Amino acid sequence: MLTIDDATFEDHSAITELHIRNWQSVYCNDLSEQYLTHDIHQDRFQTWYSRLTQPMSKRHILVAKQNGQMCGFICIELDAHPELGTLVDNLHVNSEIKGQGIGKQLLAAAKEIITKHAQSDSLYLEVLASNLPAIGFYQRMGGTEYCAQTWQAPDGTVVDEYIYHWPRREHITF
Repeated sequence: MLTIDDATFEDHSAITELHIRNWQSVYCNDLSEQYLTHDIHQDRFQTWYSRLTQPMSKRHILVAKQNGQMCGFICIELDAHPELGTLVDNLHVNSEIKGQGIGKQLLAAAKEIITKHAQSDSLYLEVLASNLPAIGFYQRMGGTEYCAQTWQAPDGTVVDEYIYHWPRREHITF
């Protein structure tokens, strides 16, 4: 059975490890080998440690668990952008169980939070241009490409990315 709940500090290690595994797999052609094999561990550990020990009122982190084991998470920042609305800062699902609707359920849970607590009813995220499976998923969920830009990754690498946008709540089809 899948459950989705607010993340707690006890989820820190599982969130960090899933984030690391996904970046190592998906970004292997975008980020440096040094970063992906060594530096990523401290970087992602610190990111999630900070987020979980220093909560912000506009940040919500949800974890999906299947039979008690974390299998995905989402991190949103309400009203992060005056035009684009709420930012999906991270959405990760264990690669071994992708395609089972977990990402869609995490987005649906985020939509509920946006409906209740955000001033804007729009949603956006940034996705690397090379991450074609994620782009396809976001398109199936009703997102449209808003613009192209570059992202300076934690290792200093500059990579192409897109902003995907859901301009109004009714466009969010999950």
